[in-house]
Amino acid sequence: ITLGKPCGHRPHPFHNLAPLMANPSSLPLVATGLGHIIMGGLVAVMFRQRWWTGDIMVQCGTDGRPKVDDHCACGGTLPYICWLSEGINGMAYAPKEGQEPKIVHQSYIWVALATFPALSGTWLVLRRQHKLDVCMGLLSWTYLLVGLFPDTMWFLEHNAVGVLHFVCAFAGLGLAFILQFFVKPKLTLSLYIAFFLAVNVAMICDGAEPSIIFDASFVALTLEWTFVVGAAAVGVTYCVIEHFSRLSRARTESRFTGIALVTNP
Repeated sequence: ITLGKPCGHRPHPFHNLAPLMANPSSLPLVATGLGHIIMGGLVAVMFRQRWWTGDIMVQCGTDGRPKVDDHCACGGTLPYICWLSEGINGMAYAPKEGQEPKIVHQSYIWVALATFPALSGTWLVLRRQHKLDVCMGLLSWTYLLVGLFPDTMWFLEHNAVGVLHFVCAFAGLGLAFILQFFVKPKLTLSLYIAFFLAVNVAMICDGAEPSIIFDASFVALTLEWTFVVGAAAVGVTYCVIEHFSRLSRARTESRFTGIALVTNP
């Protein structure tokens, strides 16, 4: 008679990683997906903590500083929402006069974290198995590029390099929106709508009048935040679905290989 539980083989503590190790080609997908999760989470933090407060382009008289008309990018929507880029305009080579130190710190945090999806995306392109991997790799560079080219370089210095901020932003957000139609299942369009509503609800909870959040100025800013978070959602969705799809194919190929070895020793 055996008392207690039978002494069977204990699984290795990292046995859940075995499928991933058996299919290392999925590692770039996992890393890229993680990068988009990090940046999507950071964007949410930026919105809730109003990272734009103290920026050189947000001198609208609402944060204790005097109003400067030429440096008030979103006066009619403050304090509820402003352009996302106004929270990351503090790189060392960007204009300094009127810029608070917190914007500089935030900018370096953004660039440091954005380096991870950029490198992961490059890895994905180099190890690509599908043409959409290239699109995802390019999309993953968007976060870093918009941080490296602050829009103040164009607005305040009229430096042509600052145009790259807008080119990279429009290209990345547009690519993500188009890419979602090639991702199965097509869930991300619903996520865009959900994010748009979530931003509006958040502003109302913060005290904004429901009657003003659908003004053109509010809608434009809400759409920007929606498209940024939506791009991150597209990146995560693509990487997760592709990872499990390739893992399933690898298991199927392994099964058929095993059967072939048995039948044809």
